[in-house]
Amino acid sequence: MKLVYYLARGGCLAGALIAGVAVAGTACNKQPVQPQSVQAIGRDMIVNGVATSIVGIQYAGTPDDVSKAFREFWTAENVPAKSQNNPSGLLLSALDGPCLYTLTIAPQPDGSRTRGLMSVIRVGNEQVTHRIPDAAIPLPEGGKVVSDIESRDPGQTGRTWMINLQGDARWNALQYRNRLAAQRWSSVGRQPDYQSSGARSVAGTAFVMQRDADSVDASFSDRDGKTVAVINAIRSR
Repeated sequence: MKLVYYLARGGCLAGALIAGVAVAGTACNKQPVQPQSVQAIGRDMIVNGVATSIVGIQYAGTPDDVSKAFREFWTAENVPAKSQNNPSGLLLSALDGPCLYTLTIAPQPDGSRTRGLMSVIRVGNEQVTHRIPDAAIPLPEGGKVVSDIESRDPGQTGRTWMINLQGDARWNALQYRNRLAAQRWSSVGRQPDYQSSGARSVAGTAFVMQRDADSVDASFSDRDGKTVAVINAIRSR
């Protein structure tokens, strides 16, 4: 579940598919470049309503070799492929019907191996079903959801919301804690208020609560006079 928390905190999205690791319920299973090794990161996810799967990969050859192989594969498939260089690295992408394949290669020295993130997300209007439904987890009232990420792992499911709120972090945390308690959630633990590096004043607060098979790990941070809340729910099977 750490991946879900990381993606929500960073506000970023990378989805991936490779070597039979497919977005659930789809035919997005093509393999543009043969990998040397694959590291599963998030095989079965829903990111902001989009079915997603994530893996880290290692290829034989230089980044240029991998880029050439990626583009040649999609040319043979009669699918346009795009390439873009930016400060964060090389981004290769191809849209094959509803399947968006993306290969991200961070800056790295040329060598006999290349590491990257191979991604596939299924685009379109297909409905997805969360294992942790909206109604299962009360969220802080009056907030704006910035990101919503669910990850399904063997034995448990995690869903994380990042929410912007008006007002002070400790006040918002207290209101949310009271709301959960009123709905029969029990306190599991409370982390000490924490500070930003070099700051004298308290920057935020965090706590954990549980009800039946669901637990909520909530953190609230002050940012520019407002609150950023990260609500991480976990459901054990």
